[in-house]
Amino acid sequence: MHLDENDIRKYCTSKPHVVLTVATHEKGVDDVRSFGSDGVPIAPENRSYEVGSISKVLLSTLLAQYLEEDLLRLDDTIDRHIDLPSGCSYPTILQLATHTSGYADPDLFDSKLDALSYVFSSGKKQDNPFDSFTPDWLIDAVIEASRKPRKEGRFQYSNFGYSVLGHALGQAMGKRYFDCIATYIKEDLGPLATSCNSRDLCMVHGFKKEADLGNWTWSDDSAYAPAGCICSNASDMLAFAKMNLYDEKSYLTYSHQRRISDKHLDVGLGWMIEKDDDIVWHNGRTGSFHAFLAFSKKRERAIVLLSNCIKYLAWPEDGIALSIIKSK
Repeated sequence: MHLDENDIRKYCTSKPHVVLTVATHEKGVDDVRSFGSDGVPIAPENRSYEVGSISKVLLSTLLAQYLEEDLLRLDDTIDRHIDLPSGCSYPTILQLATHTSGYADPDLFDSKLDALSYVFSSGKKQDNPFDSFTPDWLIDAVIEASRKPRKEGRFQYSNFGYSVLGHALGQAMGKRYFDCIATYIKEDLGPLATSCNSRDLCMVHGFKKEADLGNWTWSDDSAYAPAGCICSNASDMLAFAKMNLYDEKSYLTYSHQRRISDKHLDVGLGWMIEKDDDIVWHNGRTGSFHAFLAFSKKRERAIVLLSNCIKYLAWPEDGIALSIIKSK
């Protein structure tokens, strides 16, 4: 695989506190590189980053394990596992896992002005806007949403849907999502620098220009945690990518299968799959961080890209990572 130095330099320009880490695997060989301001190479970064919505594919991988163990089924509607009123229309586990439930994301802010104020704030720290939503709020939101007509079957990316999925899996196991995913990370993945909360790890801080924004934190009962709470480093994320690349666990075949087809991409359980290619990927974004993970079985390649210094209205990180995994 080829890392374009010009792309790296362009990305890191005018970002004095950037720590961009790119980890790759190709035919048995791992490589981890990190870059600082203006794309200058620095020592490989071992600290953890917020990986945002890559949390969803850890959840869908856990779902695949539960499916293999026959602990639940893809055609289960969520009221089989969550105590909900009868007489409402509820989505299936499959619909939640493939973003076809019709569940829209509720507004996190009271107004568009509040949302823009948050995005463009120059403050030294940004609180996690997802953390204040409780399990009780989630249940009320599910009931409200399920009493309304929904466009089921059409792909509509939904953080809320994955939050409901995490809650449903926890309820099916008689536990909280946090307990289920923490046990899975420890016992099945075994990574050393991956956790549900930044407070447990040595973290790279997020930056906006000169402002140190620190890291998002998550409460143990945060309803939105399944959609984006995981923090990890490049080595752990590359190990997870390789686990999927080589199908190291038998249940992974469940998550990689194309389940639905959208205009621009196909979707497995959590994973996005390139049209007319075998590249399987997911990205993630939090307040200051962007993460991207992908693998290609025909190329025998995997890549992880982690950044702590994003531009809110631009997403160049995905393009950089995809160009690397597709390179000659």
